[in-house]
Amino acid sequence: MSLFSTNAALQHTLTTKVHRPMGGIAGLREVHDDVSCLTVLAFPMTMVKDVALACTCLTACYILADHEKAYIGETTKSGRRWVDHAADPSKAFAREVYVVMAPGKSWFDKDAVLYLQYRLTAMAEQAGLIEVVKGVNPQAIELAHDKRGSLDHLLFEYGERLLFDVGCRVFRSNFHSQRPDRQQTVETIETAVEADEAGPMQIGVIASPPLGSELELAYGDLWARGYPAKDGFVVMAGSELRSTVNPSTNQALHARRAELASAEALAPVPGVESRSRLQVAVWFPSAAIAAKTLTGAHVDSSKWVQPSYPQPILIAA
Repeated sequence: MSLFSTNAALQHTLTTKVHRPMGGIAGLREVHDDVSCLTVLAFPMTMVKDVALACTCLTACYILADHEKAYIGETTKSGRRWVDHAADPSKAFAREVYVVMAPGKSWFDKDAVLYLQYRLTAMAEQAGLIEVVKGVNPQAIELAHDKRGSLDHLLFEYGERLLFDVGCRVFRSNFHSQRPDRQQTVETIETAVEADEAGPMQIGVIASPPLGSELELAYGDLWARGYPAKDGFVVMAGSELRSTVNPSTNQALHARRAELASAEALAPVPGVESRSRLQVAVWFPSAAIAAKTLTGAHVDSSKWVQPSYPQPILIAA
């Protein structure tokens, strides 16, 4: 029996089930619901050897984390990989292991976990709650549109919720900041640049990038193109803007986004709730301000890089 009555005006209710196969409270937890094929395991790093015996050939995407750092990996041989991590001094920060898997599903293969590793890494960097520790950068692999769509649906509809319910605070947190040193740095920077970032932007400018000057925004899989212009930076029409804004961002960023919305310069991206698209080119006082406005996060001008594919990709008929 629930203490909360059903109210049709509220969002639909959700249920998560927690199973503790080894008993106890803080040990191994297996989290799932009745409508998703995903299961999330969570256990302390000190239990790696015990859990590894039961997960020797498991295909999974996993997170090693504490409240300041996280390492996001993938494997088809989970048990052995986790034992290796436990012996690796560079992973000594980890206190908990979170494992995303789909037991018995043949489509949850190497490509699937590589894709989830890439997506989860981008999500962690965008959330900005922890420092993302990497060995090598995750692979942005090419998947069929239907498989990519299915994995995105599972991740955002179920995976993110199950990870939060099992205790993972890499992507969402109710704490104001999990990194006091980061928060202090952010506040110091905000105080120094708030006045500069309050400068005007120009909506609906004519975009004509000089040959070879076009740059792309390196921020997860957010698509954006722009180029340095006189005394500023122009973001081109068609570039995407992340809907979510990190809590630590300053008021100037919110004001710019409100101005873009008021000018009807933003359009929804069909089928994607997490971002919108610029319908016109926009001039910003700097490349850093442009990047912050698009990402909704504290980033700098170094996120504008040479395009991976500077020339159009031609597909033979």
